[in-house]
Amino acid sequence: MSTRSRIKAFEIFTKALALLETQDKELFTWPRNRITLTHALAVHIHDILEDHTYSVDLYPAAKSRRSSNADILVHNRQSGHKILAIVCRNDYLTEQEQKDLSSLMEGNPQEGTSCDLVLAVSFMPQRSYMLIYIANDDGVEYYHFDRNLMIMEPVRRRTIEEELNDREQPTLVKIKRRRRSRSQADEEAPQVETSTEAPTESSVENAEESPET
Repeated sequence: MSTRSRIKAFEIFTKALALLETQDKELFTWPRNRITLTHALAVHIHDILEDHTYSVDLYPAAKSRRSSNADILVHNRQSGHKILAIVCRNDYLTEQEQKDLSSLMEGNPQEGTSCDLVLAVSFMPQRSYMLIYIANDDGVEYYHFDRNLMIMEPVRRRTIEEELNDREQPTLVKIKRRRRSRSQADEEAPQVETSTEAPTESSVENAEESPET
């Protein structure tokens, strides 16, 4: 795959996200809207494509159970060449889903089914940005698509060896509370510090510099 083809696929994706935000903004308020947003994004990608030998397919079937599936695939059905594969979610990708992005990019080398650009989008309806994951040979890059400015902003890069759970993903910390008995809660109450301060970009950057990252 060439750098030029990756850049071209990324430009198509960015333009389609901007159209999704401007023309289909109300879809972000719908309940259970992931499939609806995914379809709308695919329609915009189809309209932007200049080379009509390529098709935009939703939820293409994997050839084997071990294969990873994209929600949107831009490819030539005859030659099998893939230029863009997209995984769509409303919230963060799990650790396994992030690892699967690399599998999608590599495809089957013997069959020549690699993809020029593999990425994922977390629509994040409740946020002022969408979170983008871009697969590379050695890891994953994270971007924000700013809903107001309609631009991509780099957030972080990590290698495959790094462990990254949901709480460490850029700028939005998900706090998981475990159930406790009333007696345990009473005993621990004096030691608990609460804060209503939302996580910021700087707080995440500081966290990344700590030994726990």
